Amino acid sequence: MKKLSFKALAINVLLACLVSFIIAPALGLPMVPIALGIVALSTSVGYFAPNFMKGKMAVGLQQEVWVAGIKENPVPDMSFVNESTDMSEYVDNDKLHLAEAGVEPQVFEDYFASSDDPLPVEAVADIPNEVVLHTYSTAQTRHRDLQEVELNYNRRQSVINRHKVSLDKNLALRAAFQWAPQADGNKNAVKVLGADGKIIDAVIDLAAFYRSEDIYENMNICFTPEHMAKLQKEDYKLFKQVLAGETLYGFKVHQYSKNPFYTAAGVKKPFGAVPDPTDVRGTFTWVKDEVFRCFGNVNLYSNIKDSGTQSDTLSFAQRALVGKIRANSPKYSGAII
Repeated sequence: MKKLSFKALAINVLLACLVSFIIAPALGLPMVPIALGIVALSTSVGYFAPNFMKGKMAVGLQQEVWVAGIKENPVPDMSFVNESTDMSEYVDNDKLHLAEAGVEPQVFEDYFASSDDPLPVEAVADIPNEVVLHTYSTAQTRHRDLQEVELNYNRRQSVINRHKVSLDKNLALRAAFQWAPQADGNKNAVKVLGADGKIIDAVIDLAAFYRSEDIYENMNICFTPEHMAKLQKEDYKLFKQVLAGETLYGFKVHQYSKNPFYTAAGVKKPFGAVPDPTDVRGTFTWVKDEVFRCFGNVNLYSNIKDSGTQSDTLSFAQRALVGKIRANSPKYSGAII
């Protein structure tokens, strides 16, 4: 006689509640009846037709739960990527419409004291910039009986986390490259330390650069491990204060091991380029209001019971984009090399 697994039933109830919480508002229906219907359907099929339950129906039923696990926190809590403007709400059909502010109007002192002419009209139209979100896809991972993974929350979460961490690392790598300046000039600053240069002096110079542009807030610096070690050697007391969460000359401090490479002349290498022996990773600075991150759709792709591998495979695709708001003329970023 067939036995009903109460453990599986309890897990199905939990998953059904999660799924109904997602789809009920979209359908305009109450959550409880949808959840009960899902539980009744999945339990009936699992009891009377277990082989059918092991097929694609189970994956389709719980796909939203898998996707929700990826969407839940697309950026790690301590990641420097969070220090940017989140523009996800402005994404439309996986496209982001940016508007870079145009020139500022002139200001006249006592204009009508010496003239009866109307004030001059100046063009201050914003510069439109439409960008399409990139698609980042994880490699397929192979699993035996994916349905069993779905019924075990810890195993499913472990699978999701592996894909999620991979997507997170990819986004951080691209953000570091995008937000670091290409070269010195055009309201960007690159400080070359040289053999005897001090990291503290370079940070102070960059702080002065931002103050000269009347920027005093939302400043960030992302150190390479080498530069962080150099800071520790130069001033251990200051280093301890940074580790305790204090700002460094106005900069919120971050660390990352995959900062972009720069040539000895202070020019950023292309993304993914093989570094030369004289190239070094650069510490970079940015202003939170000048950079952005945004996320679009996330999809789960699964292949159940593949005859060639006699296993199940799945991968995720995430639409996302990181960049600078002033895409046509990036400003207010810095680097130390």
